[in-house]
Amino acid sequence: MKQVSFGITGMDCASCAVTVQDALRKVDGVMQAQVNPVTGKATVEYDETKAKPHHLVLAVKASGYGVGEGMSHHGEGLDEQDHARHVISVRGLEVIVAGVLSLPALASMFGFPIPGGMLAIAAWYVVVKLGWPFHKGTWRELAHGRAGMDTLITIGTGSALLWSSYAAYAGGRPYFDVPTFIIFFLLLGKWIENRQRVSAGSAIQGLLELHTGESPERGEVVMVKSGERIPADGEVVSGASSVDESLLTGESVPVEKWEGSRVFAGTVNGLGAFTMRVTSEAGQALLDEIVRSVEHALSEKSPIERYTDKVSAVFVPTVFLIACATVGGWLWFAHDAAHAVEYAVAVLIFACPCALGLATPAAILVGVGEGSRRGILIKDGAALEASRNIQVVLFDKTGTLTQGHPSLTDALACVPGQEKELLSLAAGLERLSSHPMASAVLAAATERTVAPAPIDRFETVPGQGVHGFMDGVECRLGIEPFVTALGATIPEDMARHVAAWRREAKTVVLIAHGSRLLGGLAFQDRLKTDAKRAIADLRAMGLEAGLVTGDHAATARAVGEELDITNIHADVLPIAKAELVQSVQREGKHVAFVGDGINDAPALVRADLGIALGTGAEIATSAGEIVIMSGSPAKVAEALRLSRLTFSAIRQNLFWAFVYNALGLPLAALGYIHPVFAGAAMAFSSVSVLANSLRIARRMRKA
Repeated sequence: MKQVSFGITGMDCASCAVTVQDALRKVDGVMQAQVNPVTGKATVEYDETKAKPHHLVLAVKASGYGVGEGMSHHGEGLDEQDHARHVISVRGLEVIVAGVLSLPALASMFGFPIPGGMLAIAAWYVVVKLGWPFHKGTWRELAHGRAGMDTLITIGTGSALLWSSYAAYAGGRPYFDVPTFIIFFLLLGKWIENRQRVSAGSAIQGLLELHTGESPERGEVVMVKSGERIPADGEVVSGASSVDESLLTGESVPVEKWEGSRVFAGTVNGLGAFTMRVTSEAGQALLDEIVRSVEHALSEKSPIERYTDKVSAVFVPTVFLIACATVGGWLWFAHDAAHAVEYAVAVLIFACPCALGLATPAAILVGVGEGSRRGILIKDGAALEASRNIQVVLFDKTGTLTQGHPSLTDALACVPGQEKELLSLAAGLERLSSHPMASAVLAAATERTVAPAPIDRFETVPGQGVHGFMDGVECRLGIEPFVTALGATIPEDMARHVAAWRREAKTVVLIAHGSRLLGGLAFQDRLKTDAKRAIADLRAMGLEAGLVTGDHAATARAVGEELDITNIHADVLPIAKAELVQSVQREGKHVAFVGDGINDAPALVRADLGIALGTGAEIATSAGEIVIMSGSPAKVAEALRLSRLTFSAIRQNLFWAFVYNALGLPLAALGYIHPVFAGAAMAFSSVSVLANSLRIARRMRKA
């Protein structure tokens, strides 16, 4: 199975996308094909033993459309913006010409004496020459047994033009202004629509343009100077700097990097310089994963979009029936052939389903693009629908609400004022240890500029602690029985502090130098700085927050109290987390689960909406439908808000598209809407859908 993504040229509307999509699906070996009318891109999955890329190209060309300059496999980006800008330029010129040639018809409408021959010549040029893209689309649609927007336009304007020419010859009343103004408004609407499409797609295109050029090979060591964009994913070998990773995480604060730190393609180096070793293959960087996920979200149809497709499939035949009924009704009841044709034209033009076809993909494009700017990766369009019903948000604890590693919170010496000596001995004992608490001790010593004490004959005792010798005297750091075995006793004051630390669910170790107890250290997996805000924001949205963890109850309660969470589940294994999600769902509640994307995968998949927190390679294997790139829990509420705004825009778009046709078609059939106004209304309905979709980004920025 292989996936390929490429741009389609010559598409003007949602019906065009359906035509290309159907042509691709008919190719032997094609498993799935999606064509997005907003981005102008096709994504095809096919069996490479049966189909080849050139078969796909031939299918597209046979349907009357073209393929972009190149193809990209596995969803890699293809720049179609230049083609879109060229279309805007050409359409702008056509709009000007059509506007100028419409002036005689406008003057005639206001009573100025304009020669009929001039009106006829202008109308024929505008309809046939400038309207040729619509007529060409009609030929493509009919050749493939379809009747879409272009077919409606051709039949509507063509019948009005031919009727007016006959009426002018027979001495009747011509309607040259009708087809002329219809094509003018359609061209104007398409010009505005294409400008809106380029604007809507700019965020996605921005991701595609972040690569620095040809990526270095894996294992290669490269220098990154101040202000340069990092060329690939890798690891800092030497040097230090701060890196702007806002394009990945949405966070504006630069991230400090030093030896051993991970860096990512597309991010921007700050004032320092460093050398890095490339760790990713070409096309496999985190940025590539993001682009592929975004393109997948745009190419996959959500349930509501599939429903819209079914409605659109029966919409056009229904419109033709209404148009025929309009002609028959006016001829039968009013015996008025001129009005029969005029009002049938109004029906055909008014009913063009472009707005209906753009309603969902336009909103998804803007929502996904805005999410990528904020470090929120929406991997599936269905996530947008799932988010609107969420009532409960369950959080994993370790690495999600907490930092995921222990930090030294307390250091107390038995002799007041000797905390530095205590920390020095602890750092000396932990210097060669790989235990997570060893890293916390060494980090605290470095922060307080405390040098590790010289320790000889270091040894780790699993489950107990570490010991070694200083000045020939055995020293121990570890749990209470391990340390007191040397004969050390715990003073009453120290015992009270140890008991208090344990009530706070902290991990406690003691330190002894021979038979003399020096003091104790307390460790805790601290909350992330924005964890409290994350819970508060969800409550403000009317959502219930819960805590699910494999840790023991005391630790879970301590974290819950600090976050003001009462819905706490402790000692829960990964598989049991999924069962817990299912039990909440049985209560009739819709659940979102927030985890690290790896050990929480069963729960993420089981939940109505899976939200994974993490950075780096974890993104590629995450089971979450939404990924928070920065690992910030505060982004969860932001992601839900963005998803809800996007789905709200989809519903608004579909509502007004349906209402527009439900109200307008009967009025057009009864003669209350002039064909010119029908053309203008149809053209600007598509623009209104795109404009409403673009409001998603504006509303998020105001939030």
